[in-house]
Amino acid sequence: MAETGLGRVGGERVLQCPRLHVMPERFFVGRLVGRGAYAVMRTQMRSFPLHCLPAEVPVPTPSAALSSTPALADVTVVFVTFNSAAVITRAVASVPAECAVVIVDNASPQGTAWQKELTRPVQVLDMGRNAGFGTACNAGARAAQTRFVMFLNPDATLEPETLSRLLSAHEAYGERLILMPAMADESGRLMRKEGTIFEKVPRSARLKGEEIAGDYCTRFVHGGAFLVSRATFEELGGFDEQIFLYHEDDDFSMRALARKVAITVVPAARVMHAQGGSSTPSLGQTFRINRFKQQSENYVRAKYGRTVPRLVRACTLLGGCMLALVLLNLHRFMVRAGKLRGLFDPIMPA
Repeated sequence: MAETGLGRVGGERVLQCPRLHVMPERFFVGRLVGRGAYAVMRTQMRSFPLHCLPAEVPVPTPSAALSSTPALADVTVVFVTFNSAAVITRAVASVPAECAVVIVDNASPQGTAWQKELTRPVQVLDMGRNAGFGTACNAGARAAQTRFVMFLNPDATLEPETLSRLLSAHEAYGERLILMPAMADESGRLMRKEGTIFEKVPRSARLKGEEIAGDYCTRFVHGGAFLVSRATFEELGGFDEQIFLYHEDDDFSMRALARKVAITVVPAARVMHAQGGSSTPSLGQTFRINRFKQQSENYVRAKYGRTVPRLVRACTLLGGCMLALVLLNLHRFMVRAGKLRGLFDPIMPA
């Protein structure tokens, strides 16, 4: 399976290597910048003729490609909704007509009257309760009858040709991989996270647009938009249903990396994501959301044996609460207070 994008220079097929930082066996050229946990690999924009590549870097060939070319009809797009009436119709409208659509509703208090506004057939699954994001995603994947599943947030929209470009990448690179489009917010700013909670990369060290020369590998699957074959999703066990909300994609990424399933970004495929647009949280909701976030982080850290001293974390959050009060920033206060409360909640059993 190829590790990076393919292109052409002077009519010659070349492997474009912008920056790879997934696994030790990945091929890269560059230098390490930063210190400690914040060190990242920066590489030059270079293209390598195929005959110059080291033998251990596989390159897609016709024999490596799948026998049947994937088509849009091979994709089911899965949405998970919770009070998403304001955005779901636009999201569904962005899905190509050839694709099946499954919408899993987590017992939205607003109901699902938005179904009447849809202009295309969809399958709606009512969970009957708020089962959490990962559990609902798994239900959507089980309902899918196609070879591929595309998970997409209800406040995200697919740009034209996005799914076609993801499928082309899948055909080129092989079966066992996860493909993500480039995600941008409404202002056009790219939303890029390059590592899990165990290996955070600061914004200043993240990949810049001018450094991207093609498809590249990363270490984090953004749960808001990714394409995967159902076979690979099932191989990885889907999302961990012990996680109610948040950090389920960190856990999924860890399992993908452990099984050497490549996580690949296809920049030519794009999704517009109105971050936070699925529902506008009140101060009380902000507290509960961040409590859930901290509960999930506690669970994931315990699952992988990477806990942090609770007292140290508590002091940091308490200091954040005090600063927020001084600044009269109630939203920031509720964020820190919610995490502080979640820090002392019992860890869910694995």
